[in-house]
Amino acid sequence: MDIFQSIKAWYTKGEVITPEGYCPNCWGFQEYSGNFYEAVKNHGISINNIDNNRGWIQNYADLNLGGIKYSHTDNEETICNQCKVKYKLQN
Repeated sequence: MDIFQSIKAWYTKGEVITPEGYCPNCWGFQEYSGNFYEAVKNHGISINNIDNNRGWIQNYADLNLGGIKYSHTDNEETICNQCKVKYKLQN
């Protein structure tokens, strides 16, 4: 599931699903100092027309969610850039 689908699921169902490659410890915990919610309010985005605004949402997610993506290390672990939690890779 990509970022857009995860955000859409949260708005429509209230579910929090962590997209693959993102830290589950940080996902859903980050509030972005209210910037996302303020931006949604200012752009008049609603859950009924969210597909029409996918480009705007995707751009915002790319700019603001990059910090919680995993960084891979050499010893088969991933580490979150934001919270510094390490996870072992599963095959």
